[in-house]
Formats: sequence, structure tokens, C-alpha cells
Amino acid sequence: MPIKIQLAVDMTCQSCVDGINSVLGTVPGIDKIDVSLDDKQVMVEGTASPSSVLKAIKDTGRSAVVRGTGSSSGGNIGAAVCIFEEGSAMGSSATRGLARFVQIDETMCFVDISVSGISDGAHGVAIHECGDLSQVPESCGGRWNPDAVELDRLVVKDGWGDLAFETDRFKVWEIIGRSVLIDAGDEGGVLAGVVARSAGLFENDKQICACSGNTLWTEQRLINQGQRL
Repeated sequence: MPIKIQLAVDMTCQSCVDGINSVLGTVPGIDKIDVSLDDKQVMVEGTASPSSVLKAIKDTGRSAVVRGTGSSSGGNIGAAVCIFEEGSAMGSSATRGLARFVQIDETMCFVDISVSGISDGAHGVAIHECGDLSQVPESCGGRWNPDAVELDRLVVKDGWGDLAFETDRFKVWEIIGRSVLIDAGDEGGVLAGVVARSAGLFENDKQICACSGNTLWTEQRLINQGQRL
């Protein structure tokens, strides 16, 4: 089924626009590309997955964030965000990462995770039953996802890692209020955050994060560097 994908992309000149048009033109399944330098926005239509579109743009060295997806006939289905912190009692540690969840259609959800400041290697990612971060991991309850296994393995290299994929194992509205835990590796440490509803396709065209005053791509870089916003 054809979908629309809305991305915020850090662009400064026409050369950026030309470069994005060029690289997206090589991604299978893209039927239409609309790049707005003024709005710093890229809109893509077709059957290409959000993860393939995001990867193509990031591979050019530009910062990009998927703002939302929806059917070509219009409408946002659902979106959520989760900010990861480190420690057994959350709220006092530096931000270590960010996860975005966007419902593509009634069955498929796009997941985009980035983390920093944890040891290199593969780290397990799992959704847990409760959104209580008072005493992580015990207060988060058991693994929620139906088959009680990890969502995927996030690979960290040189202190930074990201992961983007599509899954039909859950829907956005099923995980709102639950927690996501990442095995930090060092001495049994854990990164954790609570999934909260966020704006989806066409619901938020702001380039500035209201809580920090940073642009979306600066926000992403700060999170990747382990800095609290």
C-alpha cells in the first residue's frame, strides 16, 4: 500500500536539496519526492519503507528525523516517543537516547532508536509492562511484547548506535505508557524510558523543540552526545 513519509532534514542550500533528490531517486519504491528547503522538510510517497528512506538520507551525512507516516489517501494513525535515561532511579541522569514509533498502517509500526554513551557491542531492546521508572528494572515489570523476547539488537560502535526497522509485533497505541529498556552492558546497567504519545503526519510542522529551544536536528545530536535537553 502506498504511504506518505514526512521527514525533518537539516538543509542549508540548494545543493542539499539536489543531493537529497539524487539519493532518494535511487531508493526502490519511491514514486514522488517533495523537498522544501524553506521548511526543511522532505515528503516522500510510494511503497518504500520509512527505514530505507531514513537510512538513505542519513548516509549522505545529514541529520534527519521521521516526523510521521500515513496512507497516501491521508490521515495519521499514531506516533510516540521515548527518551532514555540511565540509572536505577530515573530523573537525575543524562539523557542517553531517543526512540520514535510511527504507525505506518493498521498492522506495521516503524521504530527508530538512537543511543550514545554506552559500551560498544550489541544491546538488547525490549518493551516492558509498566511505565514506572522509580526503581529500574524491577519497577518496569516483565517484558510486555507477546512472545516475551527482545525487539531487536542495537549495535553500538565508538559510543554511538542507531537502529531503524518496521515490525508488525505491536501497534503504537498498545505501548503508550509502557517502558522500553535497553541493556547498557556495563556492570548490568540499563537505559529506560516511558513511551508517550507524540505528533504524527502533518500534526506538527515546528522545527524547534518547545522544551529546549533547539532545532530538531540539534536535539537529535545532543541526545546522541548524551546531553540532557
